Amino acid sequence: MRKSIFWGFCALLLTPVFHNCSTEFEMNAENLNVPIAYCILNSADSFQYVRLQKTYLVDQAALETPPHPDSMIFPGEVVISIERWQDGKPVETVLFQPVTDIPKDTGFFPTDNHILYRAKLKVQPMQKYRIYIYIGDKEKVMYAETNTIGRLTVVDPLDIPQRKISLTTGTNYISRWQPVQNAGIYQVALRFNYKETKDGVTELRYFDWPQGYTKPSSAIDFLSSEISGARFMHLLAENIPVDPGVVREVESFDFAILSGGMELRYYIESTAPSEGALLEKPVYSNITNGVGLFSTISRVDVTGLPASSVTIDSIAYSPFTRELNFLDHTGDRDSTNRF
Repeated sequence: MRKSIFWGFCALLLTPVFHNCSTEFEMNAENLNVPIAYCILNSADSFQYVRLQKTYLVDQAALETPPHPDSMIFPGEVVISIERWQDGKPVETVLFQPVTDIPKDTGFFPTDNHILYRAKLKVQPMQKYRIYIYIGDKEKVMYAETNTIGRLTVVDPLDIPQRKISLTTGTNYISRWQPVQNAGIYQVALRFNYKETKDGVTELRYFDWPQGYTKPSSAIDFLSSEISGARFMHLLAENIPVDPGVVREVESFDFAILSGGMELRYYIESTAPSEGALLEKPVYSNITNGVGLFSTISRVDVTGLPASSVTIDSIAYSPFTRELNFLDHTGDRDSTNRF
């Protein structure tokens, strides 16, 4: 019988972009007690996390009857440490501690005490890090290394007072940045902020839209991601409910530009849908004596950018979004206007 090993790793980290990563890969053995570890070093956070568990075989019966919690957790001693290396030697060592108070995403978990390992560590750019995971029950040490990413410079959007974002059915927006060393993949995430007033009560709301991946290439001074204005309008209509009793106002746009290590790029490529005759391909792993991923991400935020008047009016009166009751740039609502 074909079975699948599922894993879940909630890192972001991101954002909107990597906030709930999951995948699967096929195994034919009935019981593979192989350790799996995931750690994505995040330079935007002062804490780093490791997810460690056994392989988890899922079939139809398991979906109906949750397995025993011990089926995912290694008993006995587990020691996880991370080292920062310079000039061929470790200059900083930090130990991880188990925690169970991290909120879980929705989904299927066989135990309430889903263990993560946490360490207080501010990741330094352009450094080599090595992780070691000792599992006493298996008398095994898993290890991996990664090189952290340099500091990313955003070219557009710039956080300047006169900068306004134009994004309409006929106007796309292009975000640009300079490539950084050790980065293998990039992603832009757009957040649209708006106010919603109903029965005299006003609340701040937002809609997140992660863009596709961008990969670096040689001899290029700038990288870019084009955001479709037409698609943006359609997504607003699909994700914001129509409510005649609500009045909405455009607030601002936030941009997050994320860069990921080469290992993360290889992993994403290995989990992408296959094309042609190749229906399945192995999932990338850079963990020695186990399975999993050790990589790094970096994030730059540009927040609070106002929308242009034409963007506000387009959201208020376009045929896709006019039923959402957004005010135009004058703070009015003309039911006869057609944009």
